Amino acid sequence: MKKLMISTAMAAVVASSAVAQEAMFRAEADPMEIVASDFIGKRVYASEAAVDGDAFDGLQDGWEDIGEINDVILSRTGSVDAVLVDIGGFLGIGERQVAVDMTAIRFVSDSSTAEDEADYFLVMNADRASFEGAPEYHWGHAAMEQAEADVEAAVEDVEEAVDDAAAATETAIGTATDTESAERVPVIRDGYDTPAEEDLTTEMLTGAKAYDANDEWIGEVSQLIIDESGKITHAIIDVGGFLGIGEKPVELAMGDVDILRETEGDDVRVYVSMTKEELEALPAYEG
Repeated sequence: MKKLMISTAMAAVVASSAVAQEAMFRAEADPMEIVASDFIGKRVYASEAAVDGDAFDGLQDGWEDIGEINDVILSRTGSVDAVLVDIGGFLGIGERQVAVDMTAIRFVSDSSTAEDEADYFLVMNADRASFEGAPEYHWGHAAMEQAEADVEAAVEDVEEAVDDAAAATETAIGTATDTESAERVPVIRDGYDTPAEEDLTTEMLTGAKAYDANDEWIGEVSQLIIDESGKITHAIIDVGGFLGIGEKPVELAMGDVDILRETEGDDVRVYVSMTKEELEALPAYEG
């Protein structure tokens, strides 16, 4: 099956022992993965008839080109919630942007290009009325007042959890033979909040800087691995510019991720709990 590799800016926080790390990383790309430069801008087709097959011999009669992929909306749980599609120039509808649920889009192989096993179409089962009535997607932050209230209510619990887990976390990270990960505590920084799920897009995250737990810059995130079900599985972070080593892409599991966004601005940061030495020891990702 095909896997989707979306270029984005997301970092992973890995709080585990050396033994646990070994199972988290990989250094080779799957030959069926699709890079973001191919996915973003991909045409989307609509078919009123049900799309039952897994492969089709080229474009089919009844498939209508409705627009192209502009961006991807990610959730904090590591799944692709929706894709933003720029539609227009068909059925008399003016160009506008709509959010389409990822489960409504099918990846179907193009059997007319046998020499390219990874060639595919993006097709969704929809009719004229579906697009005429689709609401336009509006960009903007989620209701900040409610988010701030939720954060304030949780601060005391989080601080208590930090105190309780600090010793156990430090011990687990420092023990190379320990097969269990230390419990991760959410990162909190003054002037930054955790963004709402609906505000996370690849455009916002691409190029975000990555920091360790001491707020030291360690690199930036360049790619996000997403499997065929839309679940984010790994993040690629480019490490470099410190300790005399050049830029080195490494792959981190997405089990522990902290993304923070500036409350009064647009700065986006990602935090990893690994040390510089641990990152240097990881195998280089060869995607």
